[in-house]
Amino acid sequence: MSQTTRPLPSTAAAPDRWRLGPAFVPKGRYIDREFLDLEIERLFPATWLNACRVDEVEQVGQYVNLEVGDESVVVVRTDGGVRAFFNACRHRGTRLVNGRGRIGEFRCPFHSWRWHLDGSLRYQADADNFDPRPPEDLCLTECRLDTWGGWVFVNLDGAAEPLLEYLEPIPERLAGFKLEDMRIVWNKTVVLAANWKTALDAFIESWHVPGTHPQLLRPDKRDSPATVAECETYGATFNELFRRHSRHADVFRYGPEGDTTRLRAAYRANPESIRRNVEYQRRELRALYLPTDLEAAEELCRTEGGDGPDGNVTYQRLRREHAEAAGIDYPRVTDAQLKGAMYDWHLFPNTVFLIDMGCCLTYRARPNGRDPDSCLFDVQGLELPTRDGIETAPPTFYEDWRDGDVGAILTQDFSNMSEVTAGLHSRAYDGHHLNRAQEMTIWNYHRAMDEYLFADA
Repeated sequence: MSQTTRPLPSTAAAPDRWRLGPAFVPKGRYIDREFLDLEIERLFPATWLNACRVDEVEQVGQYVNLEVGDESVVVVRTDGGVRAFFNACRHRGTRLVNGRGRIGEFRCPFHSWRWHLDGSLRYQADADNFDPRPPEDLCLTECRLDTWGGWVFVNLDGAAEPLLEYLEPIPERLAGFKLEDMRIVWNKTVVLAANWKTALDAFIESWHVPGTHPQLLRPDKRDSPATVAECETYGATFNELFRRHSRHADVFRYGPEGDTTRLRAAYRANPESIRRNVEYQRRELRALYLPTDLEAAEELCRTEGGDGPDGNVTYQRLRREHAEAAGIDYPRVTDAQLKGAMYDWHLFPNTVFLIDMGCCLTYRARPNGRDPDSCLFDVQGLELPTRDGIETAPPTFYEDWRDGDVGAILTQDFSNMSEVTAGLHSRAYDGHHLNRAQEMTIWNYHRAMDEYLFADA
């Protein structure tokens, strides 16, 4: 049985062509250039945006450039901490940096104006040729910044509520999972032929698993279409909807009557199935299990009684033991905390993260300029470090995601997206008619968007 919390009502007055219906999202919200323009002008500036991880700007001078639509903000480590500035020269608007790297100062490539890392003016070429202005008027324009969970967030218009208030209830739910101590172990950005919301939608519901990822239903990970029986026995998910954010998870373990110590019958009865699953996820998704989790699964296969009703309890104990033996500061959370935190969170507007013990997988979707049929999609795997530490993985960028070696699971997801884009442009298609039990996470964020896009309508 699937469950969902009751969605909040839609109160903003969107124009008819973009107006939400009960469990319905009009297609124009995905394909209309005018709608994307509204998002870039009203949504992204007013919200808190995930800009980067703190471990990407650990050393003084390290910077990361965040691009959303046609806006660019640079996050940089200074002697006094992490700062963010709009990436535009105060003289004639030239972008100062691209991508990421490490610098000693900001220098405009056009006329060689220079700024200290704290944004203060260092050198103005031929200053006596300009009308007199105090140096503070020519500082780089600062962008509001805050951090939580090891992420750096920026708010472009400076008017959003405090970050922790904006994120409610996520910080409280995830306290104790040590997100702030995790480091990036892999880091890729790809271009997708899809609206940024089409990309996002694929990762805020799990109802697509039997159709898109049938191998995940099988202990042997056989890659062939799911049978009717497998689809019907796939564990349902529930949605938990908040003012902006949402969560979905497996009813079997994390729903109101769920049991966090249990796995599906096939895995619970067969330690080898657990081992194969962990091995497959590590190989194809490169996330959601620590390297030591595979060692724990291999030991479970050798453990007397590992195939009994308490096999997964034993496995969870072994996961902790192997992690701590490697020097990992493994989280200590209660079953109640697990039920309230797992598994898949949508952090409004454009970030998704899937959390497990000691690790996390994050997705971020961004408009690619002002093209409604294209987006930039960032994927990062995060892990708690062993005693040997983890060197933060550098990012790699792929204009064609097929060149990116993203693994079998993401290949299946990404392959769907261009087909969704094509179907959205069909004159016979009017919009998304959503599963009221398992897809209301999609409707919920569209409702939240309307509060930013049409509140003054």
